[in-house]
Amino acid sequence: MKANIKDISNSKIILKNGNLVDVLSEKKSKVDLLIENGTIVEIGKIGRIDSADTIDCKNKIITQSFIDINSSFKTPGINDDEDFNSGSNAALAGGFSRVCLSPNTEPIIDNAELVNYINNESKNLPINIHPIGALTKELKGQDLAELGSMYNSGIVALSNGKKTIMNAQVARYAIEYSKMFNIPFINHPENIDLVNTGHMNESVTSNLLGIAGNPSIAESVMVFRDLQISNYVDGLIHIPTVSTSESVKIIDMFKNDNTRVSCEVSPHHLFFNDEQLINFNSNLKTSPPIRSKNDVKNLFKGLKDGTIDCIASNHSPVKFDDKDNDFYNSKSGIIGLETAFASSHTKLIENGFTTESILKFFSLNPAKIMNVDLSSFKVGVEAELVIIDPTKRWTFSSNDIYSKSSNTPFVGQEFIGKIYATICKSNLFIN
Repeated sequence: MKANIKDISNSKIILKNGNLVDVLSEKKSKVDLLIENGTIVEIGKIGRIDSADTIDCKNKIITQSFIDINSSFKTPGINDDEDFNSGSNAALAGGFSRVCLSPNTEPIIDNAELVNYINNESKNLPINIHPIGALTKELKGQDLAELGSMYNSGIVALSNGKKTIMNAQVARYAIEYSKMFNIPFINHPENIDLVNTGHMNESVTSNLLGIAGNPSIAESVMVFRDLQISNYVDGLIHIPTVSTSESVKIIDMFKNDNTRVSCEVSPHHLFFNDEQLINFNSNLKTSPPIRSKNDVKNLFKGLKDGTIDCIASNHSPVKFDDKDNDFYNSKSGIIGLETAFASSHTKLIENGFTTESILKFFSLNPAKIMNVDLSSFKVGVEAELVIIDPTKRWTFSSNDIYSKSSNTPFVGQEFIGKIYATICKSNLFIN
């Protein structure tokens, strides 16, 4: 879908009658905002200005735009799945102004030259890109990559993408380096040996379907190992894509003694459970797999009590030919930027959360984890915000996809809450 992006670098825009929710100050107010040339120039009651366009924000929330800390644009190298432009449009549609990109590209982002390439290529995009550097050369899990030079070039974290570092000694060295740079160590939480040939959650459903299962302990064993190592060396660790009850318990236990631990959950792990794979929908095939109803329940509990810090899209584009296959042979991955907020908001509202409490999972907490600046609502500050219609009921369709890929299980799903507009880098995106 073609993005509706307007250059506002030479324009005046009034955001009228909005409910401003500032996650930094934790203050709420009903105000107008005047944005001139992409910068906030007035906050308060603003009258008519003939030269300004007005956006009616009645019954809508104006807040800091979102930060996604787990996305893949597959560029350079795999531009058929996604590229900078399509990925940026998908991000804006979902309310994201900043995206931390995984290093699983071709070639792998494992050296300073490629980090610099990402930085240079993304300068003129309508969003801000924050590269994540590879922990090991070519993501092979053996030899550490050029960590120091990548850090000097501006990476925000170190990750091995979807390739788990199985060697515990390599993991220890990597954690020690990440500690030195004060950026998070991120390791995909799946023990490859325990996953074996599993394609979905190991459960009654997998047995009924006759599909080899991926047991929950494949995740929790790796989570425990990495947390134990990180605790031993006083490292800084972030656990991605938490999906099981056991992982939540383990993380909670380590958090009681260590403030340098954070973790995330993906929207699709909140929205779906493994019983919904009964029709072999390959768009629900992801890593880690969709888990049981009990796992989903405990993920909500983890968000409620603070064990889980944020929600990350786990945006993983897969072109049609790689998904249009039988379940066994289809490629794993779900696009998530367009639907991350709406799908999560829907289920969290159903589970007793307020919209205001949900916002921190998408902006404040990701900013803290990646040490990324979060915009403030002050005169003279560049506008970087999102406008949300929190009560709008709508159905997601293929026409709402901005990604090059369409591998999503959310088509046809009804959501509560919609991103109305996103403003970033003097660009106005309207859904």
